[in-house]
Amino acid sequence: MVAILTRGAFLKAAALASSLTISPSSPAVDFDLASGTQTGGVVGTAQPGPFPSVSSTVVGTIPSPLEDRQYAAAAAFVRREITRIVREENPSMAGSILRLSFHDATVRSVASDPSIGGADGSIRYELEWPENRGLAKPLAVVTSVYEEQLVRFSVPGSSPIEEENAPLPSCPLSFADTLALSGAAAVEAAEGPQIPVRLGRRDKEVADNRFLDRPIPGFTTMDQGPGDRASITSSLPSAGLDSLGLRNYFRRLGLTESELVALSGAHDLGRHVTLLGMRKDCLRDLTRACLEDAPVLWPFVTKDPDTLSNRYFATLLRWNKREIERGEASFIPTDVALVVDDGLKRHVVAFAKDEKLFFRRFRTAYQKLVDSTASSQSRF
Repeated sequence: MVAILTRGAFLKAAALASSLTISPSSPAVDFDLASGTQTGGVVGTAQPGPFPSVSSTVVGTIPSPLEDRQYAAAAAFVRREITRIVREENPSMAGSILRLSFHDATVRSVASDPSIGGADGSIRYELEWPENRGLAKPLAVVTSVYEEQLVRFSVPGSSPIEEENAPLPSCPLSFADTLALSGAAAVEAAEGPQIPVRLGRRDKEVADNRFLDRPIPGFTTMDQGPGDRASITSSLPSAGLDSLGLRNYFRRLGLTESELVALSGAHDLGRHVTLLGMRKDCLRDLTRACLEDAPVLWPFVTKDPDTLSNRYFATLLRWNKREIERGEASFIPTDVALVVDDGLKRHVVAFAKDEKLFFRRFRTAYQKLVDSTASSQSRF
């Protein structure tokens, strides 16, 4: 027989749980989905910077062994489904799903406290943002997987509570959990590293703010005033940020220079909208529908855009030396910023030489982005 908590009791328990913290120096536990065993590890902490940054501290409860098994079963299902979709139905979906997860996890619109926001599922209500064009299709894919796991893994007996007329959570995975897992699974399906992630996120049912509540100025040198390309005004990173702007943005999220460069390597996957082949009425108006259904999507790196490797970094270095052929790459300003700044370029060089190093840094960067809103200690 399954015991059912009243909603009031559940909320009291949740409030008590929220007062517990897991220290960033505590061992992190990875849950092996195949064997059902756990392995230990240590979560890294963010390097200090001039702006408030998100630490690796996770707020919440440590799940029971039963909850771990429920998480593991649902997580394994999500990973299998995303892998099947990417490998058997649409390889180009890997980059799109990863971008969807990234755009959900990086939005922290309170300038003074970047721990507010993050991977909370609010991307469902943010598709109208210009920065999120092209994300309707991957959102539909992830939503279908989320809805299927709701049906498969609902906890027996967790029906609505009549006395308060409100249902309890019936499944261990929220939409935010499903999306964080989907991004990780898409990377692995595209021949990238395996990325276990924490679970136990709560979904946000409204959009976050597109812009910061106050701008964070960037300075080009100690003697100059604010630089537009180094300043942060939007919740998502602008494609026009220079190297200092990239540092300012990702330092707030707890990422090191090496990790922000590694995360940029995601541009080895996927494509972006171009105007090639677009109808005349679309060229005139550039409506959202036209951008979503653009006939030509151009890859950042033309060769094999549906697998993740260190090819992006090697191509970027060749571009910097003017050694690439026309059409071989289509970089944006934030890509270029990585090789015109010596401090960032050294990481580009390192990753171009060592793909395993790139994969390790990418894994850590992704975990930092999505795990700040999770409550489980184990990763799945």
